[in-house]
Amino acid sequence: MTQVINASGVLEVRDVAAAHSHFDDVDLSNTRFVNVNLSASSFDKVLLSDVRITDANLSGVVFSNVDLNNVRIEKARLAGMTIDGVQVSDLFKAYEAAQAAGDR
Repeated sequence: MTQVINASGVLEVRDVAAAHSHFDDVDLSNTRFVNVNLSASSFDKVLLSDVRITDANLSGVVFSNVDLNNVRIEKARLAGMTIDGVQVSDLFKAYEAAQAAGDR
């Protein structure tokens, strides 16, 4: 096991297998992750404000006790997605029906 403790500076990490690693009290702000496998990972007490996620597979992800203020979801596949147990597709249908009723 390699340990990095009380260090600072820029790290360039390539072609590393670090499954089952643990990061605690680490500042990775302004860091770029490309072609990274984070499946089955756990994120607790994480600051992700102003993060941009593109070309990502988030299937099966659970967001719990999260602040989603000002979040934008664009060009996403939403099949089976729920918010507090409500199908997002049903929310869109209700929204479209309300819009159509308001146009009369």
